[in-house]
Parts: sequence; C-alpha cells; structure tokens
Amino acid sequence: MTRCALVRAGARLTWLALVVACSPDRGTIGAVLAQTGDQRLVLREVPETLAAGRAGLQPGDELLLIDGRDVRELDPRGVHQALSGTLGEPVKLTLLRDGRVIRVTLRRTPAVKAAPRSQGERQDESRGGG
Repeated sequence: MTRCALVRAGARLTWLALVVACSPDRGTIGAVLAQTGDQRLVLREVPETLAAGRAGLQPGDELLLIDGRDVRELDPRGVHQALSGTLGEPVKLTLLRDGRVIRVTLRRTPAVKAAPRSQGERQDESRGGG
C-alpha cells in the first residue's frame, strides 16, 4: 500500500489533500479540504467530475459531520480515514453553507493524483508554516 500524504502548508491553513487515495481499490469523496485558523474544516477544491462535485458541494462549504462523527473530534489522519474507503461505498456528510445545513450521501470515486506542488509551496513548508 502506498503512503497517503496529508499536506501542511501556509501559516493559517492546513491543507488536506483528500483526492489522493492509498491504493487503486480505494476511493475518495474527491475534494480538497482546508482547516481554517479557527479550526473549521472547509472544502477548498471540488472537481465537478468526482463525487463531491457531482453531489453539488461547493468550495467554502464547511464540513461538520462524517458518517455522524463530529470532524472537530478527528485529527487530519482521522478525517482522511473517514473520507477514504472502498470504491463505491457510501459516506454521509453534513455540511454548512451560508447558514444552511446540507446533508448528502456520496459514493466514493476513484482518486486522482494531485498535481505536483509549486516551489513556493515547498518553501512555505520548509519555513515551518502551519
């Protein structure tokens, strides 16, 4: 099994690259999440062709619950494990958008490889950002 990467960059946000799964038979919701300075977990990128995009989720949606578990109780690895899983398996999400609660059930889709990070992002990490 290949190693999963949780990417940490920048002084204010922790990026969780959740479009990358651990093995070919593993799936994902197909979104990139960011943790804000006040510890909220928000969708940063939502490709239209993957599960989250097909379900109508949008950048800026705040993730509250994964299969009924409060995301504030999960560390980055726990979030990744809760969102990734066997291809086609459902995952229930509760989100907040513009003050409205949204509940969706997604089926995990094949992961796509994340694009290589730019030199600037690598430099931010080397400065101990986060």
